[in-house]
Amino acid sequence: MSDVNIAFIGFGEAAQAFTSGWRTRGPVSVAAYDILFDDPQRADAKRAECRALGVMPLDSAAEAAAWADLVISAVTADQVLAAAGSVLPGVHPGMLFLDINSAAPFRKAEAAERVAAAGAGTVDVAVMAPVHPRRHETPLLISGPAAATVEPILAALGMSFETVSDRTGDASTVKMIRSIAIKGFESVTMECVTAAVKLGIEDRIIPSLTASLSKLDFAALADHVMERVVVHGKRRAAEMREVAATLEHAGVSNFLPAATAAHQQWVSDLGVRARFDGDVPRDALRIAREVLNAIEAQKK
Repeated sequence: MSDVNIAFIGFGEAAQAFTSGWRTRGPVSVAAYDILFDDPQRADAKRAECRALGVMPLDSAAEAAAWADLVISAVTADQVLAAAGSVLPGVHPGMLFLDINSAAPFRKAEAAERVAAAGAGTVDVAVMAPVHPRRHETPLLISGPAAATVEPILAALGMSFETVSDRTGDASTVKMIRSIAIKGFESVTMECVTAAVKLGIEDRIIPSLTASLSKLDFAALADHVMERVVVHGKRRAAEMREVAATLEHAGVSNFLPAATAAHQQWVSDLGVRARFDGDVPRDALRIAREVLNAIEAQKK
């Protein structure tokens, strides 16, 4: 195992998945700062999540950076620049800063410039699959000036990664463009199945699409992606807004990612997850019915 000190800025799903995976391999020193530590109503629960995984909770991002050899920014897309700025007082020579957030490459480049100017090596990391069930073995793409430097550390941690280049943003560009299809198909699937249920033709639509997409089990796919949209729609909407920003910055059209962001945000705002008391089933038809129920409830 690696003997470096690792600090997360943001201790959510990805940070916890990576840490729990590392724990299966041997000891590793991990600390974290999460903005929820500053929320009186949620701080105790978030700190307890840290302690459950043997992670040392710290009082600020700057303290985390000062303690760590390797800082991993794992926040929401809209907090990428703020997270980078928050570590600056603790940046020290030899520190590496890994940005694993799902954000536009030019935004990650701006964050990296701020941290690099303070003396740290920076790495752009794109997480290319859900972090469960593979945890620390989830496929990653990395790029940036310190990509080569971090390679042996990631290897020692048992991480699964591929180096794209030494330019910040190249790894995230791959993820952003791939997300046009992946996240877009999720929303297309959800709208299609929901409309089919509304019109009472799901018994024709789903078998028809399964036949058309002969290499895919559409029913199983719908079960999976619709559960993902309901559970993670808000976070995924933030990512797709970053995809849209990426395409706008590149000077090309961004209709589908913008529409996907709007749809997944709409699903989140509709409150469908709460209708299942947070325990959303992988059942496309049940989810579709609750979407329709939520729409009807808004009309009253």
